This record gives sequence, structure tokens and C-alpha cells, in this order.
Amino acid sequence: MNLKPIVAKLIAGCCLLMGVTSDAIAQKIIPVDSSKAQILRIDPSNAMGGNASDFFTEVNYIPLETTEQSLFGSISKLVVTDNYFIILDHNTHSILIFNKNGKFHTKIKGTDSAPIWDFSVNRFTKEIRYSKDQYKTFTFCDYNGKEMRTFKSGGDLAKDEVNDGNMRYFAPGKGVSYSFPHSIDSTSKFYKTYSKSLIMFANEKNKVYAQGLGFDEREGKDLNIITSGGTWFFNTVSDTAFYYSKPYSFNIYTIRPDAIALSYKLVFPFYVALPGDFTTNPDYKKKQIEYIEKHPKTIYGIANFYQVKENLIFKAGSWNIYEEDNLIYNLRSGTLIAYKHILQDEKSYFLPIYDNSNWGNTFNNTGILACADGYIYTSASSLGMFQYHEKYADQKAKYPPALDEYFRKGSRKDNPVIMQLKLKDNL
Repeated sequence: MNLKPIVAKLIAGCCLLMGVTSDAIAQKIIPVDSSKAQILRIDPSNAMGGNASDFFTEVNYIPLETTEQSLFGSISKLVVTDNYFIILDHNTHSILIFNKNGKFHTKIKGTDSAPIWDFSVNRFTKEIRYSKDQYKTFTFCDYNGKEMRTFKSGGDLAKDEVNDGNMRYFAPGKGVSYSFPHSIDSTSKFYKTYSKSLIMFANEKNKVYAQGLGFDEREGKDLNIITSGGTWFFNTVSDTAFYYSKPYSFNIYTIRPDAIALSYKLVFPFYVALPGDFTTNPDYKKKQIEYIEKHPKTIYGIANFYQVKENLIFKAGSWNIYEEDNLIYNLRSGTLIAYKHILQDEKSYFLPIYDNSNWGNTFNNTGILACADGYIYTSASSLGMFQYHEKYADQKAKYPPALDEYFRKGSRKDNPVIMQLKLKDNL
């Protein structure tokens, strides 16, 4: 006798009696494994500096071709694939694709009335997913910008669907998305079956099939979150693993298919640490950003977190952009390096390691943009590149052919330049 249909009906009946939908039951709850978490004590005031040759084995500059079609403002987001740089530019509301040598490939154009705010890359199907209508419709295109298919989102009222423009993919049809602590009101028409979790596992049509990483309901009560300035709380570790950190938290989680692990707990000195009850104490209700403004050296969260072998690269965000916020920590030696204290030398052709030429388009705003194949990536404006080129002309640096052509034929108004850096193993 086949008992499966009977058991299914019994479960469904119990769910109805308890007021729980079958969608909620279908979503598996993924526990957090904290058994292997490493505690790292980090004091930014002890971060060291030095010359580029002290820390990098490679420093490569890749100018992005500037044409009437490819001209853009700054790199808001960078995804590095085997053959392409895929770039989001918030100035033109568009996605631009360049070959790895910097040659312009194609553009997915957005407009002021139909902007592209974010995108996802599915490396398994070699597709880019984006929306031009505030995530009501999602479009999939190939790396040539050719539209492949679309689907309509269920919107805010879809109970089992995450309305997200940026999905990280584990497989052709499976990915993960994240959220911030938010108000939980089970009577609201916008209440979701996964509302009590920060991590949602979903298929390519945003249907959630698993969830995890719950949060204290007090954290979602009028929590003002700082998310601007090129800050990402979710970053790629590999094709099947991603890092996540909550705002106002120093814990780093690794998200894998059907698994969540607490990997690192970063501990900062009292003078830069947030109060332990910052997100739950009613005294800070609706005053989180006000507190951070009044304490500009306080680190309010960890973002842009990457790992290359034994080196952790991350942004320790504070209100004061001139602090040592972009840090490199070596797990083996405990060495802490302040990225902004790394100076140009012959290894970098006396060109900028970080760009401070214009506050609106600088390393301060973006930090490290991506990590792939053992390299870390950031960018410099052409304005900054030409300033350093002229300032250190007496050094007579011998540029690679592509960089030499860039300085001979380009100008300060050209597209940004991608910096590709390889860290030494032993720091």
C-alpha cells in the first residue's frame, strides 16, 4: 500500500489547522553551523603600509576602451568571468561588457526612465539577468547582450518569491539571495513565507525553496541601515560559495548550497566598536545613522569581504572615509595591512594603487570591486591615472604596450582603468 499520498494529506491538514501554508512547509530551514568559526582580533590603528612591491607579485592596469558607445562614468559593480569584465554603471543606468584586454564588447542600455539598478551573472548558463522596471520583469541575455527569455515577477504580494535584482547562482537553476533585518508583521499583506530569515535559497524565477539565518525581531524595528558608497554585504567566494555579513555586525557567514556556516568573528577594539546591543536596544531606535555620524571612527559593518588563499580582504566601514577602512589580514602571520597606505613604486609603474583624485569617483567609494582566479580587482579614474603619469614622469617608467598606447592616445576624460592585483602568499 502506498502511504505517501495519505501522509501528504495528513501533513497538509495539520498545516491548515496550525495556520501554516504548504509553501512555508516546503521551504527547508537551513541551520547555521558555528563549530569552526575563527575569532580574529583586529586593530586598524596597527595596520601597516609599505610599497607596492612589498605586497604584490603583479600589478596590472587594463584601460577600458573609450568610444561614443562605450563611454561611462564609474564602475558601480564588477563581475569578472573567464573572458569578460561585466560592469554596472549607475551614471548611464547600463551594463557594459568588455573583453579581458579592455576592448569594448557590448552594452545593455538602460535609461533614466528604465534604469538597470543591478544584475546577476549565471556562470553555469553564461547569462546575465537584469530588470528595467523595478524588478517586475526579469530579462536573461547572453554575454553578447542578446535577449534569451524573460519572466514576470509576482511582485511584493508573492508570498514565496523573493523580489531581488541580484541572485548568486549555485547551479543553472538555483541561487541564493539575502536580506537585511526588517519588521516582521505576520498580518501584513506583504508578509512572506521566509520573512524571519536573512538568507533565501531560490530558483531562477525567484521562488524560495529554503531559508536560513534568522534574526532577533528587535533588530527589525526601525533599523536605519547604511548601504551606500559601493558597499556590498554579499560577495562571491567561488562558483558555489558566498560570504554574507549583516549590517552592524562583524560576523562573516559562508553560504553554500543548502548550508550556512559562521566562518569568522571579527573583534575590534572598544574605541571603534559598536555597542553590543546596537540593533536591539530601544535607545538606538531610529538613531543608528545619527550615532554613527557622531562617532565617525566607529566601524559600523564589514563589507566587500573576499579571501585569497591566506589573505582576507575587506572593508571595515566607518563614517570617516579617510580612516584605514580597506584592510588585508593574513591568517597565517596575523599581519594587518591598510590598503590606502600602500604606495606606488616601480612595481606599479609609479601609477596609483588607490585613486583619490575625485571624491565622487574614488577608491573610498568602491574599495575592492571583485576577486577572481587569485586576483583582486579595483579601478582608477583616467583623471587619476594621468595625474600620476605626469607627476612621476621623471621616473621614466617602462609601461607595457597597452598602457603606453593609453597614455599616448588617451585623455583624462577616458573610461576608468581596471587594476588587477595579485597578493604575495606570505605577508
